[in-house]
Amino acid sequence: MGWITDLDFYILDAVSKLRCDVLTPIMKALSYAGTGGAVWIVICAVLIAVPRTRKIGIFALIAMAVDYVSGGLILKHLVARDRPYTLHPQIDTIIKRPTSYSFPSGHTSSAVAATAAIFIQNKKLSIPFIILAVMIMFSRLYFCVHYPSDIIGGIIHGILWAAVTYITIRKFTEKKTGIPNE
Repeated sequence: MGWITDLDFYILDAVSKLRCDVLTPIMKALSYAGTGGAVWIVICAVLIAVPRTRKIGIFALIAMAVDYVSGGLILKHLVARDRPYTLHPQIDTIIKRPTSYSFPSGHTSSAVAATAAIFIQNKKLSIPFIILAVMIMFSRLYFCVHYPSDIIGGIIHGILWAAVTYITIRKFTEKKTGIPNE
């Protein structure tokens, strides 16, 4: 496991060298928007409000909820991984230091759960959300509040729960209506 942490810190060091007056406010806005899945909840609400994308929005919201319960409320506390700045207190995070555990990245996990849910149902619609999700993930590295392996864990976790949610909803609606899903 030591080599993973070494690689994590090597990457964090490289990313922190990209900090500049132009990028920092953009990264702050992205990081803030991802807090608590806020931007994704708004996106889901907009999708739900539009009849043509209502099912996509509901599915994405459910995927995020399941992701949050399993990741934010259970997995984070089981793994109990400290943030990078606890091992290296000299790290300047620029933003307020989160007090929760680090693995998996909740910003990443919620972004990927929502985006994967959208992607599964409408690949073309998902393109701007994929870009936004990647930018939010990068913001967490930019401020050194997550290890790169936390981001990878969040990606896997988000995809997993989006897929499980999709399969479960399809099976449930098929049983309920008796009509096979396409």
